Amino acid sequence: FTYTIDKATNDKTYWKCEHAQKLKCKGRVHTNYMNTELIYENDNHNYNGNAVSIEIRLFKEKVRDRATNSNESTQAVIDNCLTNLSDHAVVRLPDFKHIKRNIQNRRGQNNLPEIPHDRTFNQIPVQLTTTKRNSSFLQYDSGAGNDRIIIFSSLEQLQLLENCEQLLVDGTFKVTPSIFYQLYALHVVYRNSVLPVVFALLPNKTEQTYRRLIDKLSELCPLWNPKYIMMDFEKSSINAFADKFTTTTNPSVMSGCFFHL
Repeated sequence: FTYTIDKATNDKTYWKCEHAQKLKCKGRVHTNYMNTELIYENDNHNYNGNAVSIEIRLFKEKVRDRATNSNESTQAVIDNCLTNLSDHAVVRLPDFKHIKRNIQNRRGQNNLPEIPHDRTFNQIPVQLTTTKRNSSFLQYDSGAGNDRIIIFSSLEQLQLLENCEQLLVDGTFKVTPSIFYQLYALHVVYRNSVLPVVFALLPNKTEQTYRRLIDKLSELCPLWNPKYIMMDFEKSSINAFADKFTTTTNPSVMSGCFFHL
């Protein structure tokens, strides 16, 4: 079944069945404010769920997201969103001319500047610095220059980082904008789930860059002091985290990830 937001408070989000109005369906769920925990569920639906409808909804959401946040061609947006879509869902999609027109209209509405070609661009568009709930997401930008570091995280995610005992860190390159070297992600273990909490665009993988990242995060989260840190076997990142967290007065335990062996 598919749900849409009915209302949200500081600590809870209320969801209603997508057919609440049309079919008077009473299906409801409540989640925590980060939508990571199911608090309440009323599965009193008055119709049978439709997997194909859910596929189509997810396809449309992906199209809107890529149209808004990527510089892909219109056709590339559609092709990427069609990946893994079932044949039953494909035949029920709107006409592709209509989908293309929606993509172009959405991009026109966003009025985003041209994608920068290097790290010396002046400013990040305001609409890319907040979450969908209009809370701050851009936490740090070192400014135009070749050594630029940009850190994205919500206030709730920073709180999870500051209070975490188990920290997992890793860099990725596949989804990194071409003008940066890597997207460095920090995850925490929270209530037996692994949650991403920080996304940092880094210009390289030097020890000095990792130290700058750690120092800035320590400013944002003064009480940040994980007990366990898991990462790959990159020497520069190991040294930077070890110098910060595995001192004689702060004996954090560091370990390598078997996935990277």
